[in-house]
Amino acid sequence: MNRNADLTPAGPVRRVSYPWLSVLGGVLAVAYLLLLAEPEWAALLDLPTEWFREEVRYAVAGGFTLLLLFDLHRHRRQSVRQREDLLALRHHVDALWESKKRLQLKAHTYSSHADKLKLFISDKLLEYIEYDEKFLHFKSIAAEVRHNGVISFDKVQTALHQALAAAEAAAPQPEGADGDPAADYRAALDAMRYLWDLLDLSTAENLALHIGNLLCECEEQYYQRLLHGEDAAKAPRESTEPPPCDPAYSPQRAALRALELAVHKPLPPPAEGEAYTLDNGRWRVHLEPAGALLGNENHYVLLLENLLKNAQFFSGKRGYKAPFAPIAVRLTEEEGQAVLRVYNRGPHIRDEDRPNLFQLGFSTRRTREQHGRGLGLYFVDQIVRGYEGRITVHNVRTPETRYTVRLALESGEVITDCVDVALDDGKPHCRTAGGEPAPMREWTFKSPLRGVEITPDGDPETRRLEGFAAKGRQSRFDPYRPEHPPWWLHYQPKRNAHRIAFEPLEIGGVDFEVRLPTAEQRLASSELAHDDDIDAEVERLDEQFRARADL
Repeated sequence: MNRNADLTPAGPVRRVSYPWLSVLGGVLAVAYLLLLAEPEWAALLDLPTEWFREEVRYAVAGGFTLLLLFDLHRHRRQSVRQREDLLALRHHVDALWESKKRLQLKAHTYSSHADKLKLFISDKLLEYIEYDEKFLHFKSIAAEVRHNGVISFDKVQTALHQALAAAEAAAPQPEGADGDPAADYRAALDAMRYLWDLLDLSTAENLALHIGNLLCECEEQYYQRLLHGEDAAKAPRESTEPPPCDPAYSPQRAALRALELAVHKPLPPPAEGEAYTLDNGRWRVHLEPAGALLGNENHYVLLLENLLKNAQFFSGKRGYKAPFAPIAVRLTEEEGQAVLRVYNRGPHIRDEDRPNLFQLGFSTRRTREQHGRGLGLYFVDQIVRGYEGRITVHNVRTPETRYTVRLALESGEVITDCVDVALDDGKPHCRTAGGEPAPMREWTFKSPLRGVEITPDGDPETRRLEGFAAKGRQSRFDPYRPEHPPWWLHYQPKRNAHRIAFEPLEIGGVDFEVRLPTAEQRLASSELAHDDDIDAEVERLDEQFRARADL
């Protein structure tokens, strides 16, 4: 029964009325019978003789019977209504008792919850008080570490410079030559500068403000260089001096350094003005030359290194392996911004985790019973904020669509077929003509394959694959989406039985996109992309000033 209906007030109980009509009819019928039994009474009352005829007697009897039946029917109907009213009243009383019991139960439950909430708040207050004490203690330790770090860094750097100068004087060779004895000293100097910059950021009270201040200093030096006649389009020179002596750097070179830290081996630099590519089955990297960035190169290295560590954590986990490279890095320049994209085959970012993704101490690994300190993405976000850039996170999903496949054979025959790709528990499969799932779609023909055209629904771009070898098994990925291809082809040429198979791939993962304004962009316009929440922040600050004005 509906709870609202139970609590609806019941109406008054209807009464059963007295049978006045049948009683009055009975009295009249008795009087008529008495007059029939005593004719002298009728003569005394001077009643007409027609009243005592036989048909009148039957009429009186019939009328009395009708009145009696009418009262019986009315009594029965009123009794039924009265029972219904009593039943409704009983239900209403039961509902009131039940509602009272529920209210009592809620009162006890909320009282218990209130006690638990009081205990929880008191425990949290104690934790926050303890956290504040630990934070103050950490700040004092950080200040001591920073002070001693400066002294130690200066000593180590001075010793490495002296050793480097001695090695170059003993056996002068061009930088980067094979067998260069000074290469180890240069690598040690770079490692020490990187370590110092990491320590410098870790002990700064506000990372974004610290990077922003450094950016302003580098911006002033960069503009001074341009005013003194240096070519603004020229790539920043190589420098062994730490920033801010060199106010600008190449993001391609910084990305290559971060990649070397991730793969744990040196990588050959590309030729000047050329793109760097790497595709070894685990990494797919494409770094195009981009405009110089202002600031400290090691900050950009730290940014990309944290994104790569996050990608490496999931690349070898069960359930996230793929036939293509699980980590893809791409650097381009778009509209005066250095755009860095890092794709990994990790789990999707949940909507409830997005607001806290870049907060200090928050880690998605911890929510999945994995270890994570919540520092990497916090550093990334703070560096991007310091550069006045933007970072976005996209969940890459496996598409569920239809592909039109056209197979061109050497005989001139063209085979056209449609392949429907559906998802089953997140795994893609091909639907056969009978609706049954299959891991791939296969075709067999006698003539060798000349080319393949594949067009997905809703995409005007047709993928064309040609140049298949006459022997050996061959596999080709989607050439338009090399970072995370949604399908690949297998071709096995045999005499009179050339076989080709279309297999959809699971590409679910996460794509991080970082956009930083280049030095040229900052020089051309001071109006950079504002943060989405700048209007809300201005309104919040304005409200505080208005509140003070009202006082």
